Amino acid sequence: NERLALLHESTGDGMFGIDDAGCCTFINRAGARMLGWRTDEVLGRNMHELMHHRHADGSPYPESDCPIFNAFRQGLPCRVDTEVLWRADGTAFAAEYSSYPIEQDGRVIGAVVTFVDITERRRAEELLRQTRDGLERRVVERTAELSAALGQLRELAAYSETVREDERTRIAREIHDELGSLLVALKMDVGWLAKRVDDRPPLLA
Repeated sequence: NERLALLHESTGDGMFGIDDAGCCTFINRAGARMLGWRTDEVLGRNMHELMHHRHADGSPYPESDCPIFNAFRQGLPCRVDTEVLWRADGTAFAAEYSSYPIEQDGRVIGAVVTFVDITERRRAEELLRQTRDGLERRVVERTAELSAALGQLRELAAYSETVREDERTRIAREIHDELGSLLVALKMDVGWLAKRVDDRPPLLA
């Protein structure tokens, strides 16, 4: 018993035992301190009514739904890290707890419960989630910016190609028109020369 008591007191986790009525049979100092009670104030108290009576949102938590009590009522051990426990001053803290049935002569006579305050873990997880969400938003934003820039580059490339085609068409038209004019002028010159040649008197032999 002394060694067991030393073991209970040496751990930083909260630990308590309950009988088959859910009343506290022992609690270590770490557990009493986390709950804001003195050890002697907890002994004999119904632990669900003392520290597990409400959900995180303040709504009632029926004792019949309590996983801690189901350990001795149904012989179902549990490990839960999604709930809160309540202190003596009415404040709650995020907790991870485990409840395991205690058997004697083949009969469940109660349960032993361990619990820890995971407020800092939850805060770190929330900070990590916010950081991850922020990074994901930045990735989405940068991806959208790059997609927009790529679209602009494609539009610019298409516009440049259109401009080049228009310029080729314009130059070809100008060359065609200029050559046409030159050919017309050349034809007129040739016709004029031919007429002059035809109008000259024949050379005397």
